[in-house]
Amino acid sequence: MPNNIVFNGVAEQLQVLINGVDQDGKTKKLQTDSDGRLMVSTVTVTAENFDIRQLSGVTDSVVIKETVTVTAENFDIRQLSGVTDSVVIKETVTVTAENFDIRQLSGVTDSVVIKETVTVTAENLDIRPLSGATDSIQLSSRLFTEESASFDDVTAATATFVQNTGEQSEYSFYVFNTGSNTLTVQLQISPINTDSYFMDDPSGAVALASGDKTVLVAGRYLRYTRLYYDTGGEECSFDVYYNAQV
Repeated sequence: MPNNIVFNGVAEQLQVLINGVDQDGKTKKLQTDSDGRLMVSTVTVTAENFDIRQLSGVTDSVVIKETVTVTAENFDIRQLSGVTDSVVIKETVTVTAENFDIRQLSGVTDSVVIKETVTVTAENLDIRPLSGATDSIQLSSRLFTEESASFDDVTAATATFVQNTGEQSEYSFYVFNTGSNTLTVQLQISPINTDSYFMDDPSGAVALASGDKTVLVAGRYLRYTRLYYDTGGEECSFDVYYNAQV
């Protein structure tokens, strides 16, 4: 009934239920969460020049799990740093941009980890000049070349089997006396492939009895090397092999 007196005089124990009216004029109860905060189902924020604090890699991170497409023109961002910035990409990311500028990359602060096959197709691909101080090439195999010849029942003393050894890092001549008489062999060298320019190599001559074998290696470097043999006037037969690698 009207003008009833409140019998509870303790202020802390006084409670009240608050109702509100919706846009249709209907009375609705206002609800709170377990901490007594007003519960709002939908919040819409419309703003222009909406500024928030600077993001930091120490406290903020972005995890992208779906496809993200960014289309921009003259898209400028701040300088990125591996100390404070990181991106975890778990799905396909497509970026389409015109005049897309970022900072200069540096081997000190930037790195790329490639786990799949990467194909690069380019025209006029320029990179920095290579330097022996910072760049190296590791060879896993060498280019090998060989040639051979057989001589049967020869009686002369002459030179034959000329090889261009100018670009070979290592080479040798293998001789096998397949005849019954002694054979003398040695290498001759020259800067050009002209008979009058050839001279005996300082490695010297080797006498091969029947069935003997030897490997001749030049003691001096010139562009052309050939085999000289002397049968002593007897019929001799032998095989010669040239082996070289770059």
